[in-house]
Amino acid sequence: MFKINTEGQAFLYNLLVNSKFRIWRHILFIVSLAAISFNQTYVIFQPEIPALGIRLYWIALGNLASYLAVAYLNIYVLVPRYLMQKRYLTYTVMIFGTVLVLLWIQTIIEDTARIWLGQRAGNILEPVFILNYISSFATVTLCMLGGSITIVLKHWMTENNRVNQLERIHVQSEVEQLKAQVNPQLLFNVLNRTAVLAKSEPKEASGMLLELSQILRYQLYDCSRKAVLLKAEIDFLTNYLALEQVYSHRFQYMVSAEGEVHRIFVPPLLFLPFVQQAVIQIYSQPVFGSIDLNFHVNGNEIQFVCSFDNGNLQHPDDFSKIRQRLELLYGNDYTLSVAKRTIMLKLKIQKT
Repeated sequence: MFKINTEGQAFLYNLLVNSKFRIWRHILFIVSLAAISFNQTYVIFQPEIPALGIRLYWIALGNLASYLAVAYLNIYVLVPRYLMQKRYLTYTVMIFGTVLVLLWIQTIIEDTARIWLGQRAGNILEPVFILNYISSFATVTLCMLGGSITIVLKHWMTENNRVNQLERIHVQSEVEQLKAQVNPQLLFNVLNRTAVLAKSEPKEASGMLLELSQILRYQLYDCSRKAVLLKAEIDFLTNYLALEQVYSHRFQYMVSAEGEVHRIFVPPLLFLPFVQQAVIQIYSQPVFGSIDLNFHVNGNEIQFVCSFDNGNLQHPDDFSKIRQRLELLYGNDYTLSVAKRTIMLKLKIQKT
């Protein structure tokens, strides 16, 4: 039985995927192409090396430049625009065309070198030239496809790692969601106050129970989904603030929304931690305060602003877990800024 070298696997994985090894990947790639270019030039012009002198290195550098141009064209243009977009036929045609251009450039370089040597340029109709051209075409094409497969493998490994992290976070977030949902103490206080108001102010007590039922229904049903309508999330936050206000009478609030909030989906309870922080800051001050929530939808972008007039957010790192969740869900398609009394979150999402 063979043992798997986990340290070697980790090193190869990091070398291929980890961004901190990006420069080393490029250096290794360029050095490899340089070795191939100089070896190719040496083999082709071995008998004429003394006659070419230093010009041999210029020929090798020309071949290296052509290889690098084609390789990076494939990496940064052809693969992301065609292969990753599943436009396989277009990608195949572009690869073949790129290889033909590369071989044409290298033929010009080789013919130029032979002219320097006083020799005649190669005849493209000669059988030897045709066989050599076909062989070079097949070799370069296979090398480029191998590079493309490596890029696709890297993309798959990155996405697979991201999905695995999301799954782990999802399991952990079930506990975190329980903490992030309505405080049991608030639930107890609301029920207790409802019992007191049931006889003296039945209308207010009925309204509190209705808001509480909407919150519980959202927690029990909507929060079990991967995504909910932004409108439902806004209604939940409105009911949450209404209950906090009725119980404490410590603040006033306003929730506003602009744009197509009924067509946008977001993860459940995404904004609740920010609102809870605002409520905590209000409660930490002895004076009456206010909380303003604003949602603005513009195309596929959401801007959420939570502001309050009392208290200060002295520890922005308290949002480290929500930052981690945002990064896993949205990657680079979000920005979160936390000031003393303002929290701003911008998201790029997909409309349905």
